[in-house]
Amino acid sequence: MKRHSATLLSNTQKIITITTILITEHTREPTALLWSAIAPCLLFVLITLQHPTPDVTTQSYAASAAWFYSYISASVAFFGFSFYLIGRRESGFVRSFIYEHNSILRFLLAHSFSYSIISITYASLFYLITKPFYGNYSVVELLHLLACFYTSYLLFICIGLGIAALPIKFSTASTLFSLMSFLMLISGYSGATQSFMTSHSLILLNPLYLSTRLFNNELPLLSSFVATLAAALSALYFTGRYFRIQPIWSRY
Repeated sequence: MKRHSATLLSNTQKIITITTILITEHTREPTALLWSAIAPCLLFVLITLQHPTPDVTTQSYAASAAWFYSYISASVAFFGFSFYLIGRRESGFVRSFIYEHNSILRFLLAHSFSYSIISITYASLFYLITKPFYGNYSVVELLHLLACFYTSYLLFICIGLGIAALPIKFSTASTLFSLMSFLMLISGYSGATQSFMTSHSLILLNPLYLSTRLFNNELPLLSSFVATLAAALSALYFTGRYFRIQPIWSRY
């Protein structure tokens, strides 16, 4: 019993340490911060100043900001979580030391925790910057938006893990996720500047539309969260079990 507790404590400390290292590493990457956090805030402010609305209610803010929260969640899940999972998978350090099952599990858990914290931080930052254009801050509103945001994030995590499972290299992934990030930004701008009566073709082609329905209360939040959480945990399980790793020493 004591040995099991000591092992659990040791693994927990290692995961916390790795999570801290990954978060610190992410904060040193200005490109990710620019596209995932700063750009959505600037774009929202510009649109709000150009198209002011007299109805500064909680519902109008959620409706106006839904596309941006969806974009941030997709950007972190795709360009952050999945993109760097491929990069770290291809790195010499990971291929040298993370090839055993327990090591892979600790790495994936730390990777997941770090980007969960990063995504929530970005969403909170967006709320703090943009909410004053629509009235006073509200803790209840913030918590509800974060719940919708994290559900959306889990949805995109499932898609991102599917892409990360493909046999693609870091350079190919960089091009792919950069293109996806750009298209999602344009998609978010189009959705934010149009009315709710969007065309059917836009709904079908826009990957963020399903996410925005959470913020607009068109989908049940609790059941959506449970479903996306179960799907994300399953995707992480299969990712850990079939993690694409070829240790460097195996080539000699």
